[in-house]
Parts: sequence; structure tokens; C-alpha cells
Amino acid sequence: MTDQGNGSGRDTVIRLANRLSELDRLHAFFDELGGRSDWPDKLKWDLTLSCEELLTNTINYGFPRDDGNYLITVAVNVEPGRIEITLEDEGIAFNPLEQEQPDIHLGIEERDIGGLGIFFVRKLMSEVVYERTDAGNRIVLRKFL
Repeated sequence: MTDQGNGSGRDTVIRLANRLSELDRLHAFFDELGGRSDWPDKLKWDLTLSCEELLTNTINYGFPRDDGNYLITVAVNVEPGRIEITLEDEGIAFNPLEQEQPDIHLGIEERDIGGLGIFFVRKLMSEVVYERTDAGNRIVLRKFL
């Protein structure tokens, strides 16, 4: 974890390789940051789960070749009353917000595979914003406290 400041309003950043094994580092990152920031366990869980879902999708589908080594940046900015997380990658363009909402009222046998992760991210976060930049994808998650 790199910390570009330890006060409120500064970003705390971690850069993760495009490997599923990096999810352990993501969990440790939020455990440490949540401990320093005195976040309730549910808040840590909501933030970690949202990032894990988005990172898993990016790692599994966002890079055109399996042989490439890419970094995914997660930056957390804590302000009074809000937490903002920015995830950036150099993967192929993918706006998760354009995905069709799953019908959660269908039974498991009737439901299509996938789609629930983005649904949960939208439910757990106050705002989710996607932007395609010159460098790649940027997703901003905001949680209002």
C-alpha cells in the first residue's frame, strides 16, 4: 500500500497486478485502511466486496491477452461524510453500468449466470460512475456516510 498522505482528503493507493491472487492484497488493504480510519465492519465489508467484484471482472475479462502484465490502481479518498474509491485499469473498454439489471425475482434455475455482482455494487454504493479515459477505464465508487 502506498499512502500519498495520511490525513483526511488524501488518497491512499494500492496497485494490483491483473491476477486473482491479488484479491488477498485488496482485502488486507481495506482491513488496514478501515482499522486506521475506525470504519465499522459493515462499511469495510461493503467497500471490499464492491471493489472485489469490479476487480474480478476486470481481471477475468478486461485484458485481451492472458500473457500481459497489467496494473490496476485502487485509490481511496476519505473526506468527512464520504469515501470515494477510484479504480483505474488499461483494459478494454467496459462500462459495467450499461449491463442489464438482473431479474432478482426469478428462481435460481431461471436466472442467467452472472450480473449479480454489478447489481450488488450499485446497491452497496451511494454512487457509481464510469468513464473511458485515454489510458483505459475509470470507475468511481462513492459511499456517503
